Amino acid sequence: MSADSNLPPALQALQQWAASERLSGVTYVDQARIDAFADATGDHNWIHVDPGRAQVQLPGGQTIAHGFLLLSLTVQDDVAALAGFPGIAHVLNYGLNKVRFLAPVPSGSEVRVRSQLVSLGARQPDQWLLTQRKTVERVADGELALVAEQLSLIVVAR
Repeated sequence: MSADSNLPPALQALQQWAASERLSGVTYVDQARIDAFADATGDHNWIHVDPGRAQVQLPGGQTIAHGFLLLSLTVQDDVAALAGFPGIAHVLNYGLNKVRFLAPVPSGSEVRVRSQLVSLGARQPDQWLLTQRKTVERVADGELALVAEQLSLIVVAR
């Protein structure tokens, strides 16, 4: 995709970056990470934090990562990249349009995030809304664990 000449110069480069499908590095989702997320959120449901009970009662015999833990992984590669474009003053999390948790991610799994541009449009003067499709996939079998449409508010420097 070529840059839209109607965009401010800072957003032309951002659009080119966002238009290419991006695949993150591999993230290891171990029990320590799941437990830390449980502590941070207060979600100590046994399916996440009790390996002994999971071994007996869950298919596969392992605890599973929180869906919101997986969702949080979708922003890590974008944070530095988006803020690094010259001419961009701020990048703010603007929310989500859609989120679906499609498959469990057992403790000890490796995952990666795939990002694709959905749209980049003007919202207000000097403010643009970046919409990206994010997926989290299990490395072992390529199964999609999460699909989300993520929104970022881009503020162009004056």
